[in-house]
Amino acid sequence: MINNVRRITIFTGNLGSGKTELAINFALWLKKKHQRVGIVDLDIINPYFRTRIMKDYLEKMGLRVICPPGKLAGADVPALSPAILGVLEDEQGMGVFDVGGDDIGATALGRFKPYLPEGAYHMYFVANACRPFTGKPAGIVKMLRSVEKASRLKVTALVSNTNLGLATDPDTVMAGHAVVEEAARQLQLPVAFMAVKSDLAPEMTRRVPQVPVFPVDLRMLPPWLRE
Repeated sequence: MINNVRRITIFTGNLGSGKTELAINFALWLKKKHQRVGIVDLDIINPYFRTRIMKDYLEKMGLRVICPPGKLAGADVPALSPAILGVLEDEQGMGVFDVGGDDIGATALGRFKPYLPEGAYHMYFVANACRPFTGKPAGIVKMLRSVEKASRLKVTALVSNTNLGLATDPDTVMAGHAVVEEAARQLQLPVAFMAVKSDLAPEMTRRVPQVPVFPVDLRMLPPWLRE
């Protein structure tokens, strides 16, 4: 499904799933193919790992970054920029949405349902089996359904993104991928792709040839690891 990109791509998932990192990498990947790419920060849950903290860097890379302006950028309030509609209505541009970590965050996305008719977008639920609430298929199914209910939008596929940050190894990825695949089977949804650190991509492509592998460069590092 990574070969079937739609104009709007939405990443959602629980806290710690890695969806923000993935949304940033996906938007930068799209920028190599499209002139206009916007990334929308709809994360009102996590005050530390938000797209908005990378705004200056991403704009230098050519992305249009939509997030609350000024002092509101650091606030834990759903301050939604009117520029979001510009991304949704720009037929010549691509849009990537980073949506808050659970059903509460997904409620903000629901405000834009009239602009997201079925078939016009991909909504990916990013699943990390190393996180407490998505360590088993039942947890993934439960959280995905709560996001769908809150957003009033349908998830179109799962993304297998099991990781332990810098400590991730191939065996961890494989164990988590089995959990994600079982959840996808229960949900009758495809696994769009497996996201892994760039250095693991060749190994995972060899181990899981039936699923596209999307290499991720870690940019959303915690404050103590940033330069």
